[in-house]
Amino acid sequence: MKNDDIVLLIPSYDPDDKFIKFLEQLTTGGWCKIIIVDDGSKPETQKYFKVAEEQYDCQIVRHYVNLGQGRAFKSGFNHFIGKYGDDPEIIGVIECDCDGQHILEDVDKCAELLRKNRDKFILGVRDFNDKNIPFRSRFGNKCTNLMFKFFCGLDIKDTQTGLKGIPKEFIYDLIETNGERFEYASSVLFAVKDKGMDILQFDISTIYIDGNATSHFDPIIDSVRIYSLIFRYMISSLFTVVIDLVVFTVFSSLLVNHKDHIYLSSLFAKIFSGSFNFCVNKNRVFKSSLNWQSELLKYILLCILHVFTSSVLINLCIRNIKIPEVLAKVIVDLLLFFAVYRLQLVWVFKKKKT
Repeated sequence: MKNDDIVLLIPSYDPDDKFIKFLEQLTTGGWCKIIIVDDGSKPETQKYFKVAEEQYDCQIVRHYVNLGQGRAFKSGFNHFIGKYGDDPEIIGVIECDCDGQHILEDVDKCAELLRKNRDKFILGVRDFNDKNIPFRSRFGNKCTNLMFKFFCGLDIKDTQTGLKGIPKEFIYDLIETNGERFEYASSVLFAVKDKGMDILQFDISTIYIDGNATSHFDPIIDSVRIYSLIFRYMISSLFTVVIDLVVFTVFSSLLVNHKDHIYLSSLFAKIFSGSFNFCVNKNRVFKSSLNWQSELLKYILLCILHVFTSSVLINLCIRNIKIPEVLAKVIVDLLLFFAVYRLQLVWVFKKKKT
């Protein structure tokens, strides 16, 4: 079968013989439209790109310095739009790694799913319960998957997979998506969520050669880049906690002689911090474009529930554990923080699918 309705996009940095073997498998399997992005590879590896261009008729996009995986994809997408943007026969792009971690059968499966689901984002996911996977890859990916599921509401088995099927119309969004290096993969998933697209996952073969020695992923630096996106996703809530604590402390001191000063202080703190949190979360964090009246009503109900629960728990701490009010406030709000965040994500600012 000739796969001429989908374009392969392969970013490459300092490739080796596995790169050429993969291209041979692809072209033998009927793949005839292949874009390769040379992301500033060393001079001694240029021979591989020459073979790709002359022997396998690949289109080469070059960076003369290393700009990172995210920028490589954007350059490839830009080339795709210029060459195939107006071609009605082209339905999308499949991203692949160049280091021998994907097999032809999985690429073909991804293409088949993209043809049948032209409005969905396709992910080829690895099984990280496989003991043959290097520990750093298994541990790092499992932690990232857990963070995405809890903090972002994305239940994805493999957030850093290199095999993706992308509908043509979504390519334009991905060019404007934040991220220049490995963190771009996380930004893409956020963009899919913001777009309201369904994500279709399918299992692929898990191949690691020489313990994944050729990977350019730095487990410390690049993990920080990836997690920083999630931390920015949470930063509004963290500022809200600070505002809430400051206002609670002030009013608790002013109303100390009032019998219900804990409840009143919690209420005033929630009014100040809640106003800030709603505006920032709607416009900057969750980027919701839905009816603000409906969201505001749900947010107020959540705040009422939060104030009541927080006040009850603070009083219980003061009476039974005998700790200062402010310390009790800190402990209780830390316990409630994750529950409130999840409720905002899945209820208050929940996006409708397009």
